[in-house]
Amino acid sequence: MDLRTLVPRLEQQTGHSVITFEKGRVVTRDHQTVYADVQAAAARLTDWGLKPGMRAGIRAPNSYEWVIYDLALLHLRAVSVAFTDDFAEASAEDLAEKYSLSLLLVSAKEKSGGGERPVFVAYLDAQNESVKAIDRGETPPDSDFDRPGLIFSSGSSGGLKGLILNRRGIEASVDAFAQAVVPQDDDCILLFLPISNFQQRLIYYAAFWYGVDVIVTDPNRLFRALKDLHPTVLIAPPVLYETFETRFYNLPRWKRVAAEFAADVALKTPLPGLRAKMAAAIFKQAYETLGGRMRFMVTGMAPIKRSTLNFFRRMQLPLFETYGLIECGSVALNLPAARRLGSVGRLLAGVNVEIAEDGEIIVKKEHTISVGYFECADGEAERTFIGGNRVATGDIGRFDEDGYLYLTGRKKEIIVTGGGEKVHPEALEAEIDACVDVERSVVFASDAIPALISVILPKKPGDAEAKSRIEKFVENINGSRPSMSIGKVIFTDVAFTRENGFLRPNLKLDRKKIAQHFQAEAAE
Repeated sequence: MDLRTLVPRLEQQTGHSVITFEKGRVVTRDHQTVYADVQAAAARLTDWGLKPGMRAGIRAPNSYEWVIYDLALLHLRAVSVAFTDDFAEASAEDLAEKYSLSLLLVSAKEKSGGGERPVFVAYLDAQNESVKAIDRGETPPDSDFDRPGLIFSSGSSGGLKGLILNRRGIEASVDAFAQAVVPQDDDCILLFLPISNFQQRLIYYAAFWYGVDVIVTDPNRLFRALKDLHPTVLIAPPVLYETFETRFYNLPRWKRVAAEFAADVALKTPLPGLRAKMAAAIFKQAYETLGGRMRFMVTGMAPIKRSTLNFFRRMQLPLFETYGLIECGSVALNLPAARRLGSVGRLLAGVNVEIAEDGEIIVKKEHTISVGYFECADGEAERTFIGGNRVATGDIGRFDEDGYLYLTGRKKEIIVTGGGEKVHPEALEAEIDACVDVERSVVFASDAIPALISVILPKKPGDAEAKSRIEKFVENINGSRPSMSIGKVIFTDVAFTRENGFLRPNLKLDRKKIAQHFQAEAAE
C-alpha cells in the first residue's frame, strides 16, 4: 500500500462501493464516484488557500463527507488533525491557535451554535462562502509525506495524548492485517466507531486500497446497518459482542439450556455444511442481527470475557481476538486456521516482540504507526518510545510454546497485597467473569480491609439466587489461591460505561474511579 497514491487508485476500482445512511435512506456510491467527490473537495480546499504541509483540523461526527475530506487532505498532502469528542466544547479560535491550524472543517450542525463563523472554518456537509485558510508562513518540507497527520488517543492515566502519524507505519500495518485476513471480492466491512479514532480510518484505507465495500455509519445506527446491509467483516470492542451473550443468558432457563444442548450436538456434526446450517437455525436471531453474511469478526481495544469467546464459538460465528496499540499498530491476531482461545493470536508479519524481565511486552517494528507524542503526560513519551523502533506497551504478557501471545495484565495496574504478593487484577477478573451469572467484575485493593475487593455486576442484578451462586464461585477461587483471595464482594446494578466514567474513552476500565466510587461500601 502507498498512502500517497490511494486516491488515484480509487479511480481504477470497479464493482465496489461506500454505503451510508443519509436522511433515513441508504445511499450507495461506487469508488469512481468517491474519487470524483474527493477531487471536488480537493479543489475547494485549494481555492480556500490550503497548501501542502498546512494543517487542517476535522471535528465532526461520522459521515460520508468526513471520509471525502480526509482523502482530499491526503491527496493534497496537507496534514490532518482529527479532533475527538473530547474537543466538542473547544472554540475554533482556541483549536487553531493551539494546534497551528490553517483550516478547521466542522459539521453543519455547528451552525446552530450561533455566533459568527471564523473565516478559517468550513462546513463539511454544507455550502461555504468566504472561507480562507490561515497562512502561517512557509511550512517545513516533507517531500515524501512521511507525517500525514496528528491524532489524539486516551492516555494510560486517563488523559489525552497526541500522536504524530507515520505514513510508512500506516501502510505496513494495513498490509500486514490484509495479508492475514486476505480480503475477498465480495467483502463488505462495517465502520461505526468515531472516524476521529484513527483505527477507523485504517479500515477504510484498507477497503479502498484492496477493493472492498465499506459501510460508514455511527453507533446509533449500528444494529440497523448490521441487519440491513449484511457486512462480512466487523471490527468492534468487546462490549458489542458481550451484548449478544447477555441477551442469550437473559432467555428463560429452559430455552437457554435447550439451545446449548442443540449447539453442542451441532458442533459434533462431522459435515461442515450441515453443522453451519444447524448453528444458524439454533441461533437464528443472532445470525439475523449480524446480517447473515459475517465471515470475520475481530475484537480488541480492551479485554474480552472468555465466556463471550466461548459463546461465539458455540454459535459457530467467527470471532477472533487481536492485539495492537495506536503507537505501533496491529501486533497479533487469531485466525480461522491459527487460533488459540484466550490468546491474542500469533504475531503479524513484520512484528517482533520481546518480553522484558518484568513481563512487559516490547514491540519492535521497522515502521510504527506513530513516531512519537506531541502532547502527553510528563514522562509518558520516554516510557513508551524507548529507542530502536521499540515501543514499550505497558502490557504484561507471555508466549506459549507455539508462538501465541497471551496478555496477563497492565504493568501499572499490578496490586501488591499485604503479604507482598503481586496480583494482576485482570487475571482474577477473568476467573470471576467465567461464572455464567457474572456480567462484569472489577478487582481492586482498599485501605479499608487487608484483602482484595471485587465489585460484581450480575447479569440479573435482582436475582438473589444468582448472587448466592456468584459468592460460592468466588469462594472456590479463593480456595485455589488463598494468598490472593477476594475478601469482600460488592454487588452493583450500575453498568460500567463511558457515560458514568467507569470506562475510559478507550473502553478500558477506569479502576481508580471505580475504586473511589465503592470505597464507602468496602469499609462497611
